[in-house]
Amino acid sequence: MEKKKIGIIGGGISGACLGYHLSLYDNAEVIVFEKDTIGGASTAKSAGTVCLFDDSLRNRYWDVRLYGFESYLKMEAEEKGSAGFDKTGTLVVATNEQVEATIKTGIALAKAAGYNGEYITDKDRIKEILPDISTENILGAGYTQDDGYFDGTMISNTYAKKMQKNGGTIKTGVKVTEVIKEGDKVTGLKTDEGITYDFDVVVDCTGPWSKFTGDMVGLDVPIWHTKAEAFFLCPPGKKLSYTFPVLKYPEFYALRAGDNIFICKSHLSMDLNNPMHAGQWDPDKLPATGGTDDYFIDFLLDQLEAKVPGIVDSGLVSSWLSYRAEPKDFLPILGETPVEGYYLATGYGGNGVIEAPASSRDLAKLIMRGESTPLLEDWAFKRLMK
Repeated sequence: MEKKKIGIIGGGISGACLGYHLSLYDNAEVIVFEKDTIGGASTAKSAGTVCLFDDSLRNRYWDVRLYGFESYLKMEAEEKGSAGFDKTGTLVVATNEQVEATIKTGIALAKAAGYNGEYITDKDRIKEILPDISTENILGAGYTQDDGYFDGTMISNTYAKKMQKNGGTIKTGVKVTEVIKEGDKVTGLKTDEGITYDFDVVVDCTGPWSKFTGDMVGLDVPIWHTKAEAFFLCPPGKKLSYTFPVLKYPEFYALRAGDNIFICKSHLSMDLNNPMHAGQWDPDKLPATGGTDDYFIDFLLDQLEAKVPGIVDSGLVSSWLSYRAEPKDFLPILGETPVEGYYLATGYGGNGVIEAPASSRDLAKLIMRGESTPLLEDWAFKRLMK
């Protein structure tokens, strides 16, 4: 059987997961190029929540969420710690009737798949789960003990190992410097090693860098960068006396990080027309820590004061800034592009950990067998050209 040669640019969760799924095909010859380390950059700064009730991916694609969640549970069952699962449970707060209806739909879907879920209107019960919350101005909350969050870096490295076991190749510390075209078709890559590689297909899995990678083939990739500004807070008592669940509001989310609390503005609350929220910036210039804006600090303090007042006096341990890749409809861009042989798996925004397994499964099938899926058709590049 003739081999199909695929080059993947980017070794975050998108590239590592796609590399693994491609390696499951006997006729795939796969190389992943990562300029730094596997699972670093924006993947390393992902919160990794895979909430069963949350609508950050829309309930229309709830099966994508479930596939990701169950893929990581199986990964953990094979080798404890390989997905970095912290089973804290999740509390999703209903601030209005529309959010309430979405949560209740998510609960029904989760229960249909065999997971626990309940919608709570008893405010004393909500405070038992999260004593520091304010129950004023809320209708209720969805709660499950079954989920929590995962570690995107651990997952990426686990997928990379599985890919290599299947015969795939990982090249770290290697930067792609040119995407080679013959006429209108991509035929290979050049790297800073001074080596030229021939490929049948090249897949851009660079996330926030895909705007710049697309320039190599003359493709305007329609993404913006939104700011993921995260803060690590030390609770007033230095250590919480309860298990802090993943906490989801429409405006922000929070979770435990050791003895600290991680908190970040939600990506669906970002405005692509607001230059404070979104733009097209250079991810290579991001500092490893810090870089956050006073605007977001004020925003999050105001949110905490109103909604989780018990931790508003927390100390700031550290912070960091990352960029999310966001198309205008906040859904990924997957599959073929106007440039023959050049595919995209980008635009995951704040949901890369959730979406990567199902997206990679379907995209690998498209690349290797030419078979599309409803998911790929919904998330195709051409939808953004209208």
